[in-house]
Amino acid sequence: MSFSLNATMLAPAVRDINQTLGPGAFVAMSTPFYLAGAIANVVLVRWSDYVGRKRMLIGIVIVMCIGTALCLSTSLPIVVVGRFLQGASNITYGLAFLILRNRLSGATFGICCGVMASINGGVAGGDAFLAGIMTDTWGYRSIFGLILVVGLIAVAFVWKWVPADEHSARAEGRMDWIGAVFIALTVGGITMFLSNGGHAGWTSTPALVWLAVVVVAFIALVVVDNRVEHPLVGLRHIRTREAWPLIVVTVLVMASFMVVLGFIIPSMAEDPDSGFGLNATMTALLFLTPAAVVQVLTAPFVGRIAVRIGFVTVMRIGIVATIVVIALMAVFADHKYAIVALMVVFGFTCCATVLTPLSSLGVLQASDEAPGALPGIANASYGMGFSLGFAWAGPIVGSGTDSTFQQAFWTCVAIGVIALGFSFALRPKPIMTGAAAPDGSTAHQTSR
Repeated sequence: MSFSLNATMLAPAVRDINQTLGPGAFVAMSTPFYLAGAIANVVLVRWSDYVGRKRMLIGIVIVMCIGTALCLSTSLPIVVVGRFLQGASNITYGLAFLILRNRLSGATFGICCGVMASINGGVAGGDAFLAGIMTDTWGYRSIFGLILVVGLIAVAFVWKWVPADEHSARAEGRMDWIGAVFIALTVGGITMFLSNGGHAGWTSTPALVWLAVVVVAFIALVVVDNRVEHPLVGLRHIRTREAWPLIVVTVLVMASFMVVLGFIIPSMAEDPDSGFGLNATMTALLFLTPAAVVQVLTAPFVGRIAVRIGFVTVMRIGIVATIVVIALMAVFADHKYAIVALMVVFGFTCCATVLTPLSSLGVLQASDEAPGALPGIANASYGMGFSLGFAWAGPIVGSGTDSTFQQAFWTCVAIGVIALGFSFALRPKPIMTGAAAPDGSTAHQTSR
């Protein structure tokens, strides 16, 4: 929850952040946030295979608290550093799903996946509403003050109640730190290429430099992967249809559907010219809170259904439904209460029905040899997807024309259709779940 608030509570504060720290400050803060999440996921989640999940979880929550304290600064460069440290705590979700997968099964696992997914979307929508009030009353820094308190409580909870790691469950061998450097450069380079390309142009010098970094780092990663006994990633597993389509779908879903919730809708609600001209409180109350409430109420149910009919199947259904909802948003972009109603439906189709299975599949589709590799890369794809989303949505939404938001919605629809196509390339991995069957038998199931 403490990590999630760093993303969800800032949505109603976009205008206040830009007015206080300077034009474009919100995007400048967002890029390092998602960059750190991408790098931390591919490196630290895998490292937890060796040092233990609980130890890694405690350390990263402490780092998040330090970053939150820095975000109280009035200096944008210091806030950017703070957001980078906060973003690294994105791995709390990957670690949590790995812990749940080791200790729970069957319907219980599905329900808990739904609960985790609903937390990832905020705290029943009350966080966004509260953030709107706090922003209008005290400014956006009050949000970071609250998050710091929640983060310190989280440290105590993790320390006392998260189960200790079993030494026998840790991976053999040693961490591939050379591979970690190259995959961090690859993932980080992709994120920075998308960020710079979207703002400075895809052929600009910064964008081309980062693209060159990506190419060189990836080639080096392939060489190292083939020469070490325990590679960081294990590219032979990532190349299978059980892995790479999941990564692509995650990137595309984040670059389309979640940009609607995190950027397009708040911008449209607060835009006084092309949008509805609302303040932060009303933006949260009308557009953000209802979707989060629906997610909290329905995500556990979606998780349980996914155990029965398949996580991949549920994800595909959710993608189709969300494409329809966003298309309707494009049609009714000028009608405030139509968008309000559609955001309620969006809370079920996307936040619950897409994100619940999507957030779980990284663990379910992972190889048995390196269980932390695919979850790390899949979670890093969230950050890369958001970076891609900001890259294309920023210039469109910032253009300020009457058709601005319709164009953004239709772009999301197009990207969503591509994501749906790749979802059919994803082959569910057979999973030996122990007592995973709902009746307690040791059934051989898949994540179909």
